[in-house]
Amino acid sequence: MSYTIFEDGHISSPNGYRSTGISCGLKEVRKARDLALVYSQASCHAAAMFTTSATIGASVFFNQAILARNRNNIRAVLINAGHANAGTGQPGLANAVECAKIVADELEVPRDSVLLMSTGIIGVPLPMDKLSEGIKRAVSELDSGGGRRAALAILTTDTRPKERSFRIQLRNGHRVMLSGMAKGTRMVHPQLSTLLCLMTTDLAIDQRLLSRSLQQSVASSFSRLTIDGDTAPNDTVLLLANGATEGPPIVDASSWEYGAWQEALDALTADLAQQIVRDAAGNGKILQVVVRGAANETSARQVANAVARSMTVRRSCLNGHVDWGAILAAVGASGVELRPELLELRIGNLLLMLEGMVVDFDQHLARQLFANTELELVVDLHLGLSAAVVWTCTWHSE
Repeated sequence: MSYTIFEDGHISSPNGYRSTGISCGLKEVRKARDLALVYSQASCHAAAMFTTSATIGASVFFNQAILARNRNNIRAVLINAGHANAGTGQPGLANAVECAKIVADELEVPRDSVLLMSTGIIGVPLPMDKLSEGIKRAVSELDSGGGRRAALAILTTDTRPKERSFRIQLRNGHRVMLSGMAKGTRMVHPQLSTLLCLMTTDLAIDQRLLSRSLQQSVASSFSRLTIDGDTAPNDTVLLLANGATEGPPIVDASSWEYGAWQEALDALTADLAQQIVRDAAGNGKILQVVVRGAANETSARQVANAVARSMTVRRSCLNGHVDWGAILAAVGASGVELRPELLELRIGNLLLMLEGMVVDFDQHLARQLFANTELELVVDLHLGLSAAVVWTCTWHSE
């Protein structure tokens, strides 16, 4: 393993980053932090992925326009919580542009080097008077130790911040940092629903490789989440690399260094995704749905998502009922072509069905497994070599 956890790390732990989180009156809770700013002293290569919703928020529209012409000289990210600035039309976009302008002018950086994230209530205009003053104060409070304040400021329905930092050991004693913070609990579904994630690194890496590595990591982490099946307009995963740590840049996807980087980035996005699902679960249960033996990855994910989205499956897991029939029903309704006589079902390592027929399993052990706070539901289609994993959870309102 090429990386180790950096205890007490945060979004500005990598070299050259400064951050803060302040209160400017955007949230209903008085004095709650609601505006985060992350700044790099050097220009960053940027990679990003956004929601697939057709009704995108102003921040997503703005970021896509900026990144279409500038992916190599990003300097700052402003994140506000409490107001999504979605469903606000042209005035909402104008407000987004104004926010970025204020940040750029206060930091004395190019106006196309600032990106935005917004989360909160849809359809409510941004209170620009509060934001204008808040941005100026945030700029004045930037420091290298402000990451925890930033992580707190991006939360909405979350109960706790979601952060992680890694040290990555490269060859020749070369060591870099990778950090991330995220928010999200509900309206979480594959293809980036209500979640925001910002990651920073001081690694020097080619921008195209940065984008390639982010796409791979998101596919194996955030795109495996399905909590309530809703897709929202503001979801963004953003990765910045400022190259502030000395060492040759990574320019070859076949190099050992790129493999070490990818391993760490995969681990970070998976960690943050699991923090999201654990927060969403609250007093409910965490479910990992594993589908094996599919003809291709697309069908494997389709079956996994069908099981994970099934209200009957989640309710039986929440209540501790040994209802393996609900799993079978969800598999059958997934729309994937199956051979029922080949199906195999397990709860963890306990075999429930083999070759399409129920087996004589230990009922007491099955009840114990269904009573656990974390369950693994395993479906083997026996049709090929492809597999998929999806994470979901239950909560007591189901």
